[in-house]
Amino acid sequence: MRLRRLLTLLLLAVAIASGWSIWMRAHPGDDGVLLARPDYVLRDFEVVSLDRQGKEAFTLLGPELQRNPADRTLALATPRFLVPDREGRYWDVRARRGWVPADGSRIELHDEVLATSPPQAPPPTRIETDRLALDLNRNLASTSADVTITRPGLTMQGKGLEADLDRQQVSLLSQVRTRYVPQH
Repeated sequence: MRLRRLLTLLLLAVAIASGWSIWMRAHPGDDGVLLARPDYVLRDFEVVSLDRQGKEAFTLLGPELQRNPADRTLALATPRFLVPDREGRYWDVRARRGWVPADGSRIELHDEVLATSPPQAPPPTRIETDRLALDLNRNLASTSADVTITRPGLTMQGKGLEADLDRQQVSLLSQVRTRYVPQH
């Protein structure tokens, strides 16, 4: 009699575990939120965005862009932005991934973010960080993350950054350390 009761309880536990496993596969989610399937995907794309005057605001290139229909956000895989300054020279901004909110007010770049100044606008400037927000309506970039700025003979590191891409002005916000190596 005891063996039968033990087997019954064991089979009941297996049935519950199997049912739960099947239900979880049928209802994928992250912390109780169902994951939405993209309503469109662009692959190997190039988008040229114009401002209100019809001038190029930026060019976006990348291998993949996905739009989430639930919240209308965009997810970008290894995006590359070409952002013209007021002289028409291009900043080159890259990252491993990016995100755009539904209102398109900004672009959030994450992981191995690299921004390089236009080659025609000395001194050549290289900005490296893990997070960067771009306001492409005003050509501004900002972050609260650690940042490294490199120019010929000069390396600056700090926490936080504000950059005006039109004017080629970059400011570190705090904990700034500078290393100057004179060039021969």
